[in-house]
Amino acid sequence: MKFILAVWMALLMPSISIGCDVCGIFLGIQPHDRTSSFSLLWRYRRLEGALPGTPALGVPKHGGHDQGSATVNDTHYRELYQVAELRGDLWWSPRFATLVSLPLVNNYRAVDGIIQNDVYGMGDPLFITRYLLVNTKCLTEDERTVHRVMIGAGAKLPLGRHDMTYNGHEVETDQQPGTGSLDLLASTEYMVRRGRNGASLSMIGRYNGSNADEYRLGHGLSTTVEAFRRFDFGADWKLMPSLGMYHELSGKDAMDGSSVQGTGSSTLFTHAGVRVWWRSWGFTSTFQYGVARTLGEQMVPNRERVVLGLTYNLVNN
Repeated sequence: MKFILAVWMALLMPSISIGCDVCGIFLGIQPHDRTSSFSLLWRYRRLEGALPGTPALGVPKHGGHDQGSATVNDTHYRELYQVAELRGDLWWSPRFATLVSLPLVNNYRAVDGIIQNDVYGMGDPLFITRYLLVNTKCLTEDERTVHRVMIGAGAKLPLGRHDMTYNGHEVETDQQPGTGSLDLLASTEYMVRRGRNGASLSMIGRYNGSNADEYRLGHGLSTTVEAFRRFDFGADWKLMPSLGMYHELSGKDAMDGSSVQGTGSSTLFTHAGVRVWWRSWGFTSTFQYGVARTLGEQMVPNRERVVLGLTYNLVNN
């Protein structure tokens, strides 16, 4: 599995130098209007911090089964979540499209400098069917404001690995490549543009189901707001930098229908991105840095998040 992940990431390396990403899939500005595309993406997230009076090494942070004794000392957590994602954005008509994602996941956790988990496996595939509700076009040569609104709904399917062990111990729910639950997804995307300048808002919500042990991760909502400007270099090259904010909201986990105290979080990130297009090819780079947060006492702080992607666009519909 480590070899497969290394090969997948190597596919991205010619053009770039570069969970649980459970908070959702990244939705960004589309490189071509109503164009089917296939992408390879790499998502990275780092969580790190000291939690007062948290469990010692071997005791799960998110439910599961105790594997050690507790301590009242501060415990330092470092968690790294990486996802290599194969994505298809398929347009069936000028208004209907389906986004399909197949992730390959590496989840890592160290507690007080000692590796607790380092697992590789297939994550849960997902799909979102989207409908182009509004798309005002420039029908004349006069510059005007253009609006675009898309709405979508779909699901994350419980097909990823969710029964993995590490060094003989069961891996906690939030560290498994898959969650073992059927989760419902909904998305909204709005973009406004005038000339080369514009702004976008994208939101994706996730309503989680319970796994076989009746454990449910907290429902989530991810929101990205960004402003952008497009630069053209000849007929083939386009560059579009963007700045904005990214917010993640995660509700409390639940066990047997009861909320798990100490879970749930709200994190605000700064957001900077750049998109480059050459003919049918596109490259996306996004960096998000956590600047404000409200966390349950069991939650490790989000520090930063990176998304890199290489896209090939097919013929326009």
